[in-house]
This record gives sequence, structure tokens and C-alpha cells, in this order.
Amino acid sequence: MKKNTINWIAGIALGAIFLTAWIRIVDWQEFLSYFHEFDLKMVLVFSLFYLLAYILRSLRWRIILKPIYKMGFMESFSIFMSGMLVNYIIPVRAGEIAKSVILKTRENVKISDSLPSIFIDKLTDLFPIILIMILIPLISVKLNSALYIIIILLFFIFLIFLAFLFFAVNHKNKAIRILNFFLKLIPKKYRKRFEGFFINFVDGMAIMHGRFAENCLVYFLTILAVLSEAIYIYAVFRAFGSEVSYLKILFGYTLMNLTYILPTPPAQIGSNQFMWVLIFSFALGVNENLTSAAVAFSHLLTSIWIFIIGGISLIALKINFNQLLQNKNKKD
Repeated sequence: MKKNTINWIAGIALGAIFLTAWIRIVDWQEFLSYFHEFDLKMVLVFSLFYLLAYILRSLRWRIILKPIYKMGFMESFSIFMSGMLVNYIIPVRAGEIAKSVILKTRENVKISDSLPSIFIDKLTDLFPIILIMILIPLISVKLNSALYIIIILLFFIFLIFLAFLFFAVNHKNKAIRILNFFLKLIPKKYRKRFEGFFINFVDGMAIMHGRFAENCLVYFLTILAVLSEAIYIYAVFRAFGSEVSYLKILFGYTLMNLTYILPTPPAQIGSNQFMWVLIFSFALGVNENLTSAAVAFSHLLTSIWIFIIGGISLIALKINFNQLLQNKNKKD
């Protein structure tokens, strides 16, 4: 069975479990009642803040990649949104590799050269876990055991990524030796090819070394993106009549965003609904049916944005989606 098929089956099964759990929580009569006085115009206007967050993240990646390849603004945004579309459809973060494949296809940038920039880009997405730690004592949050486990797991992943980055930059030869040890698990005829890839990858981990001002800008853009998305989510809850504070929304959606680094079902169906209720209702005290109405509409709207902009981006880049999926596992 092909790897993509296995990923799809596993993702759909995971989504079905989350979706079933969410359906059992919702009172559908009360759920529908929240749409009677829903302010659609308000949400559509504030959804621009959701798009702004992606613009900020594409600018962040553009800054990180600059020593390897200098992209224009529209090119970085188009490649970034194409990757988002792939991530949305395939439940194993394939969009991250897809961005490198697009650069290889269009500009002949080696995948092993661009991939470290994407690794560092995703690492900065975990940086707001620090914001979560700061917000916990500032707002009245009743964290259950599941949320504690999620926060600890995300913080642990952040530390592992950070430790790997530090080790690769400061102990390059040892890092290559460790990677070469794992190469013994690969058939001998492929080892030489992977060895060159890993050496280039480790070299690329130093891409932000000595760039203090740009490092600061990268993390500043990350925080701005988080604040921007939280404004949109705050507007969604307000449109459904909730009076939850922006600070709580900032905490809840930042934590929600961090969970996207973990495996998710296709289009995040099921996981989004369940995690919103877990965080916003069980932890922050927002009515679970109101939260369910908010996530149902927000998920639909953001999916439309991602499919439209991601699709237009692929067309603008002259990239065939099926060909992109076929090539995403190829190395240089």
C-alpha cells in the first residue's frame, strides 16, 4: 500500500474519532440558535486579519531563506500558501516539503539547502509556547489533564527542536556523525545520496547565525501573526454573542495553533472542532455550543480562503498539484 494512502487512512480515522467525540458534546438545537443573530459582515471584515497572519509568516520565511535565495514578496506568499494548501489536504505536514520542492522545480534551489529554512520557520511557530506560559497566571484558566499534557508535549517538542538546532550549529561534525550512524539503516546503494543531503542540511542549520537584527524581526513577525489571528477569532466569538476577553482568546487560539505541529486529519476536520471545545469551553468556560458554532463557521471560512488562495498560488507559480505530490519525497 502506498505511503500516501496509509497517511490518508490514518488521518481520516483520526478525524472520525475527534468528530464523533465532538458530535456527542453538541446540543444541535442550541448550536443552530446561535446562527439566528450571527453578524456575518463583521466576521468577513475581520477575516482579513487571518490572511494578514499568513502574509506575516510568508515574510518571516522570506527573511530566513534570504542567504540561500532572495524571493520577492509575491513569490514567497504564493509558495507559502501553496504549502498551506498541501498541508491542509495531506495529514502529515507534506506542505513543508512541498515548499522546498517548488523552489527546486522553479529556481533549482537544492532541497537540502532550503529545507533547513523551513525547519527553522516551523521552530519559530513553536516560540509562542512561551506566550502560553506567560498568559496562564494572567487569566483564569482551569487546565484539565489533557491540556496540561498538550502544553507539556508542545514545550518538550520546542526544546527538542531548539536543542537540535543548537547542536547542529555548534557541533556540526558530531551532528553529521550521528546522522551517518542512522544512514546504516538505509540500503547501501542509497547511502551516498542521503549522506550528501544530510551534510548540506546540517550546514544549512546555521542560516540564522550572526543575523541578530533579522532574528529579532523573525520572532517579532511571529508574535504579530499570533496577535492578528487572535483578533479574527475574537471577532468570530463576538459575532456569535460571546463576551469572552481578547486575552483569553489569545491564549486559547495560540494553544490551538501550536497543536497544528502534531499530525492532523485532512482539512483538520474533527480535530479542529474537538480541540476548540476542549480549549475554549472546558478550559476557558465558553459555552460549548457557542464554541461549536464558532469553530464550524470559522473552519468553513478559513478553508475557503486556503483553497482559493492556495489554488490561485499554484496556478500563478505554474505548478501542477499532482506532480507536486509525486515529487515531494524526492531529494536533490
